[in-house]
Amino acid sequence: MNYMIAVLPKMCGFLLLVLIGFAASRTGIVKKEAMPSISGFLLKIALPALTISLILENQTTFQTMAQYGKMVLSQILMYFIMAAGGILGSHICHLKGTTANVHCGCSVGGNYGFLVIPLIMTLFGDQGGSVYIPICSVIDTTLVWTLGFTLFTKGIGQKENPWKKIIMNPIFLSILLGLCLTSFHVPIPDTVLSTIDSVGNTCYCWGLVYLGCSLGFMKLTNIFKYKSILVLFFTKSFVIPLIIYFIFSYYLSEIESMILMLISAAPAMTTSSMIAEQYHLDGEYASTAVVTTTLLCMLVIPLLFCLISL
Repeated sequence: MNYMIAVLPKMCGFLLLVLIGFAASRTGIVKKEAMPSISGFLLKIALPALTISLILENQTTFQTMAQYGKMVLSQILMYFIMAAGGILGSHICHLKGTTANVHCGCSVGGNYGFLVIPLIMTLFGDQGGSVYIPICSVIDTTLVWTLGFTLFTKGIGQKENPWKKIIMNPIFLSILLGLCLTSFHVPIPDTVLSTIDSVGNTCYCWGLVYLGCSLGFMKLTNIFKYKSILVLFFTKSFVIPLIIYFIFSYYLSEIESMILMLISAAPAMTTSSMIAEQYHLDGEYASTAVVTTTLLCMLVIPLLFCLISL
């Protein structure tokens, strides 16, 4: 399959959805006060429903999870490579204090739910790639709220227990529920299954519309204010994904290597600005990082597929 040809129209479609959200926020159709409700629905209902739906569809069990040990270990290693890239970038740019924290944290935390999952379904769904979504979700949730959270809050006073964030994460809980249902062969009525599928499918468009709305409420004039954010984007979304693809392609399948490349290339997660605000970090830097990496990833992801196809 020519992934370059497949990804271009999809990225154009993604961009249109982002622009719809951007226009809706700029024109006042979607109010800023509504954003927490939309994100709450997506993160606590829609994405968990999609996760359960995929687990049931692929009949993923605790046993089959163990069969993907090589992929799991590779993904864990990938996050430490991303963290190293963030730390190196902050030193190169001579960042200090909470700005350095945000730079390093954004290097690890990517927008897995709203961008990577739709891309995996589009590019690899017909080849069984959707089986990796719940598996990668477990690792992503765990590493973002441990390694990533530690980088965000390094040197900050009293911190919350990151494991509480993981255990209480709705996506993590939905993975456990889905695995229990398949592992213990619990029958699910068709009406319930179709409802779960319908709710989960709303993620594909609403996740990107939400991203567009988020961009509409942010200061786009700050995009070129911080040169270090361009360094963050270049290392996180271009250099490291290529390194990860070429390293892991030696012992993983092509699909697995490309999925890890996509995860590492994902823009900074939208919750970065929320973490920055909660822990009194550099909130403007976090918001600008989210805006810049989200906009530019629309260009760099097709470029990545073009380069690995050469």
